[in-house]
Amino acid sequence: MSRKIRVFLALLILIVSAALLVWGYAPNPHEIRIQPIVPAEMRLP
Repeated sequence: MSRKIRVFLALLILIVSAALLVWGYAPNPHEIRIQPIVPAEMRLP
């Protein structure tokens, strides 16, 4: 394999891994769901 191809593949892998690392540490958006529960549904059968 040519040296230019190896350097290109190494840089490509480095850029992809750095992007995935940054994406992994990015905070997730907070999502709040409100589920109304009727008191009649809270009884045991």
